[in-house]
Amino acid sequence: MPEIDDSDGLVIDGEQVADAELLEAAREEGSVGWYTASGAESAEVTAARFEAETGVDVDMTRMPSGKLSERVLSEAGAGRLEAGVVTITDPVLAEEFAEAGVYAPYEVTSSDALADTEGVVYEDGLYYAPYYSAYAFSYNNQVVQKGDAPKDWSDLLDPKWKGKVGIVNAGAGGTVQGLAKFQEELDADYWEKLAAQEPRIFDTTSVQLEALARGEIEVATSGFNSTYGAEVAGAPITLVVPPSGVSGTYNMQGVTEAGLDSAAAKLFQDWTMSTSGQRFAAAQGFVAARTDIPTTRTGSYELPSGDSDGLELYTPEQARTEGADIVARWNRAFGYSG
Repeated sequence: MPEIDDSDGLVIDGEQVADAELLEAAREEGSVGWYTASGAESAEVTAARFEAETGVDVDMTRMPSGKLSERVLSEAGAGRLEAGVVTITDPVLAEEFAEAGVYAPYEVTSSDALADTEGVVYEDGLYYAPYYSAYAFSYNNQVVQKGDAPKDWSDLLDPKWKGKVGIVNAGAGGTVQGLAKFQEELDADYWEKLAAQEPRIFDTTSVQLEALARGEIEVATSGFNSTYGAEVAGAPITLVVPPSGVSGTYNMQGVTEAGLDSAAAKLFQDWTMSTSGQRFAAAQGFVAARTDIPTTRTGSYELPSGDSDGLELYTPEQARTEGADIVARWNRAFGYSG
């Protein structure tokens, strides 16, 4: 836990997160309504950490991005959206929320620190990109010895891994779309070469991760946050941070119209963008959006910073304009029909 001083507002590790008036009002409310598409484990530990650092509870609803979007737009259209904060892992859906009036402008306490950081503040504070999901690869350490493990993306193309690699189809979501784009930029023929390895193709990352833990596959492309969570929970999995880089995709979060009347919702957004909130996200295996804070390791791993050449971000614009084409071409390369 960081050093917390709430004698005059909320100060965490020397940074002012909220003034006394906002903190008092948030604690009087008692809880914040949070809709999120983050992974279950990540959402739960984030809620617990916020509660521990602020003294405000979280009333959390977690759903996959597509289902969450349907619910948010339906409730907002009927004037019944009560969640104060909404987090979505698909930037295109965040744009739809903005257009539908789901999000409302809110200037976070750390806005000055974000002024020179690109791709974090959207539409003058209508919503933010608080952190990025990183994608790399991992291996089952009970089946694969460390000295034999792949170290970079090109190693996955070694014939010794033929039939032993697990991947998720590019149409499963924005993170794997971003990974596909990243691989193609590494090597224009990477998809075809990987397809020649006869990988096992999964529809979801959770099923892929279970197969890796059971040793049904030996190596897998991996979302860093979810895979690290499995490793911490005892799965025989070791992650790899490839020297040629990792792919990254945007997570988006905004205060809703209802949240503008909630001090607890504002506090949640302020905390998310604070140094403490950012470092906690990084400790889970995300890449913090703020680049003015000290590097935080994810256990024994160190991911590249948000402004590093080692992180190749799949931008919201790319997702909107290139996503469908990436999925269609990827499907052809791998002979995948869903």
